[in-house]
Formats: sequence, C-alpha cells, structure tokens
Amino acid sequence: MGWLLESFLNSAIYRVYMNAEVLEKIGLTKGESRAYVALLKLGKSSVGIIINEANISRSKIYDVLDRLISKGLVSIVTEGKIKHFTAIPPKRIHEFLEQQKQELEKREEALKMITPQLEKLPLLQTNTSAEILSGPRGIKTFFDMSLYDNSKKEEILVLGYSKEASLYFHAYFRKHHKERTRKKIPGRVIYDYETWFLKNREKRTYVEQRYLPKDMKTPAFIYLFGDVIGTIVFTKQQKLCFMIKNKMVAESYTAYFNILWKQAIKTGK
Repeated sequence: MGWLLESFLNSAIYRVYMNAEVLEKIGLTKGESRAYVALLKLGKSSVGIIINEANISRSKIYDVLDRLISKGLVSIVTEGKIKHFTAIPPKRIHEFLEQQKQELEKREEALKMITPQLEKLPLLQTNTSAEILSGPRGIKTFFDMSLYDNSKKEEILVLGYSKEASLYFHAYFRKHHKERTRKKIPGRVIYDYETWFLKNREKRTYVEQRYLPKDMKTPAFIYLFGDVIGTIVFTKQQKLCFMIKNKMVAESYTAYFNILWKQAIKTGK
C-alpha cells in the first residue's frame, strides 16, 4: 500500500491537480491550497504537523482550516482533547465547483435585477457621489470606512451577506468586529438562510443578527451606514462594490432593511 501511495503522489495526475496554482484558479486561496495538499499527503493530522508540512503560520492555520471545512474539503474529529483534520478525496472538488457555479448564477441574476436601479441612482440628486471599488482590497477599504470614516458612529446595516463573502472575509471580519466593538459602533445583520447556517455564528457585542426564512431571497449584498450605501457583487469572476453617498437613497434602503428586519428570524445572537 505504501508504494502505491508514493506512486500516486509522484504521478502526473497528482502534480497537475494538486499544484497550488491550479487549486487557486478554482477558488481556493494559496493557504487553503497548501493545507489541502498537505493533508492529502499526510492523512489524518493535528495542527502542528499541518503547519510544518504546509508552511503556514500558527496564527493563520485555524482560519485556513475553518474555510476548508466550510467548503466541505476538510473534515475534523476530536480524539481526546486533540483535533485532527482529514482532507476529503479530490473528487469532492468537483462538487465544490458545482456549488460555486450555482451560486455564481444566482449572483449574476441578482446583478441583472439591480443594475438598472444602480444606473439611475447617481441622477437622483446633484449632491450624490458614486464610486466603484474593485477587488477584495477595494471592498475591504469600503468596510473600513464604516469604522474609520464614521465619526458619528452611525449604525451599520448589512443585508444579504453572501456565502462567498462570508467565507472569503472570515478572518478579516474577526478583526473588523474587534475594532467595531472597541469603537462601540452598533450594527444589525440580516443573513440569507444558507449563509447563516454555513458555520457556527458567534454572538457579537453591539450587534444583533437575524436570518431570512428559507423561501426569501435578497436581491444583493447591501452594506450601509449613515448616508453611504455599498452594493457588493462577490463572485469568482467579479468582486466589486458600487458605493453611493446620498441621504435620500440611504433612507430608502434603511426603510427597506427595517421591513425585512421584522420578517427575519431572531437568533438570540
């Protein structure tokens, strides 16, 4: 059996499919790719062994493994007090890609629905400003604005937090929530049904979290504070934030948010 595994690890198929760059192209980060390949090679392993094999720092490894678990590519079992992780067989990646494809189709439909409205918004008032922030860094810059360009500590409202964004920004929002708590900025979040149950949600200070019934879908991922509204498109192909600053538009979105808030399911978190 040992020679068979060694033969597989050295085969052309392994080199092609397990190459980190290939895995990154299908939606995994560099850290996720290295951790997944390491676990395939190692089999069931503890965190310390994974760190050495994948060359990932201890400060990042838990977030990386959490994301792989959320994507269904890694399983976890606790033996005694020690957690062990195991890579799901490579064929599971095809299922992951199919899920990504389905989510992408939903986001594309949502984008088609809101594009005509977005095109009209800058014309509503002369004091309206609009900007497009591109890529994950641009979107993070927008999120940071709610912390550092929010001197009045306006409540942050989040609607339709998408599955893709939840997975990608998991580590970022841990830091974001700490800073928001330190600044005592309140917030309310309405998750889509699937996104809420994607992972175990923690109770957040100064924030109330709810989720929509299973049969309700939000047209887009909306993030707003004060008179600033961000409509975020986060798919494998596109990562954009359409930012609009307009008091009347913000009030309209806030009213819409409050209607859905009453229909959303309370979580106690």
